[in-house]
Amino acid sequence: MESRPSSLFELSLDECRARLSSPQPKTAIERPCTPGDGVEVWSEEELLEKAKLWDAAPPDAASLGLWVPASGAATRMFHPLHEKPQARETLWLSVDDLALGRAWRDAVKAKGLDPEQCSPDDATVVLLTLMKEGAIPKGLVPFHMHDGGAGAETAFEAHVHSWGRLVASPKVWFTVQQDHVTEVEAHLKYSSASSQHAQLDFAVQDPATDMPVLDQEGSWLTTEDGTPFKRPGGHGALLPLLEEVGTPMFVIRNIDNAPSPDRTALRELWTKALVAEARAWAGERDAVRRDLASNPERAAAWLQAQGVACDTGDVAGLETNLARPMRLVGVVRNEGQPGGGPFWVRVAAGIDAGSIRPQIVEAVEFDEDNQDVLAQATHFNPVDMVCVVKPGQPLAPYVDGSRYLLAEKKVMGESAKVLEHPGLWNGGMSGWLTRFVEIPAACFQPVKTVMDLVGRT
Repeated sequence: MESRPSSLFELSLDECRARLSSPQPKTAIERPCTPGDGVEVWSEEELLEKAKLWDAAPPDAASLGLWVPASGAATRMFHPLHEKPQARETLWLSVDDLALGRAWRDAVKAKGLDPEQCSPDDATVVLLTLMKEGAIPKGLVPFHMHDGGAGAETAFEAHVHSWGRLVASPKVWFTVQQDHVTEVEAHLKYSSASSQHAQLDFAVQDPATDMPVLDQEGSWLTTEDGTPFKRPGGHGALLPLLEEVGTPMFVIRNIDNAPSPDRTALRELWTKALVAEARAWAGERDAVRRDLASNPERAAAWLQAQGVACDTGDVAGLETNLARPMRLVGVVRNEGQPGGGPFWVRVAAGIDAGSIRPQIVEAVEFDEDNQDVLAQATHFNPVDMVCVVKPGQPLAPYVDGSRYLLAEKKVMGESAKVLEHPGLWNGGMSGWLTRFVEIPAACFQPVKTVMDLVGRT
């Protein structure tokens, strides 16, 4: 039998086969987090007061960074164009209102076609070629118009530009695939003044966390030399990269939720409030830690308020629990979007095994027995997440390893069973001290498909 590697994020072939050959582990979901029961709702006055705390002492690039998982390609983004003639027609009719429209028109002309006479089908073929059949990194797709429609802004540029409005010489981490590092770095280096003044870091997922793939007959898919073919193990495999972030606080945003020009002011206000509140929360924790030896009762009470039970006589246990990473998570009302959200979960494994704690749960973790609980969800997956983590702090102790994910996907042209590590903000952050805060739906601007760019400014 092959021995298990030492890292939590690396699995032996035997362990991978055992997981792929078994049912998806059941997540014990008790109830959704709702306003007053796991989700905080701030009044307008509270919001403005918290934002003022930022203004009174603005964070600098040494204390606050932005971390954006951006490893994904745009494959699914352009999928509707392959399946729906109406989507092709709608998109082509909107070409002049799209940030990618000018480049698309120019590409159509370069093919010798008249944009005024070109059919949606022919125009779509040109667009897909321009976007490398979806193999282009999603962050390189133009998302927004700026300068009165004269220019376009990619998702990468939008994140750097918006963060640079908040923090001088901003520090931004993007996770990218190794093959795209040079292209993305060059794009941002020469794209705009805000990018040129930013401190950019391009983190690459460790190939050691990649997962083998099982075909429908139960055999490993293999490469030409006969070794098991491996694919990235989901966004949970990015967790070790958070240990390399050099700021004690950082905000996590998805690449496809890049702030658009017309929403910048609102999103800045909420970012300021969330960061200021996370800073105050961390300050409370630090004060409790300083007084731990003389006042363990205070530490136990503070932890109890965070949903962590600990004996006042166990000073070492109190210190361990006070050292947990923290996250303040902005969530929006669920208005019918597919996906998971915040729920109260009885934790199966890890530091909180047996406890009921607030967690982000993916939709795929629900089975037929708890679909009714999913239907009761009031809020959607994270939009903005402010994290407080000591630079270099090991994060493996706070993972619920039982929450790995199984799925059926097309791999190398055939249907196969794939295995992914516990999701980054799901099982991957199970043991973090967690608070959920409701933020406005206008702060949620996902671009899941190219059709989401229609009407976007």
